[in-house]
Amino acid sequence: MATSADPSDRCLTGTPWSVRLGRASEGRTALEVYDAESLIDVVVATRVAPEILRGARRGHRSAFAWGRLPLEAGALTVLFGRGRRHRDVHAAGVIAVGGFCWLAVAHGTFNNVTVSHRGARRGRLRMRKVR
Repeated sequence: MATSADPSDRCLTGTPWSVRLGRASEGRTALEVYDAESLIDVVVATRVAPEILRGARRGHRSAFAWGRLPLEAGALTVLFGRGRRHRDVHAAGVIAVGGFCWLAVAHGTFNNVTVSHRGARRGRLRMRKVR
């Protein structure tokens, strides 16, 4: 886990995940996402076709999702769900990181995540379990 006072560090405490801000080519900001100290994704700041929902993982008692912030203003809604009918959902708080990415964590057992922006569904993933 990175040692800083960043809100993303606090939200990931007690989970197997961590993030770190770095620099990509041409000096662009990048978010590195780690699962149990293994790099699993690098999200680079871009103004071209952002992927609102980039990835998601589930652990023993928590779930984690991340993506790029939409170019248009408006709140993101992140729902972690259980089961196939998606009736049992938990709305997670969204934390902006680096001005271009977001993170969300939910404590509990979940197997899918759905992200909406301005009321329209923008992404859905089944989550992979941490090994």
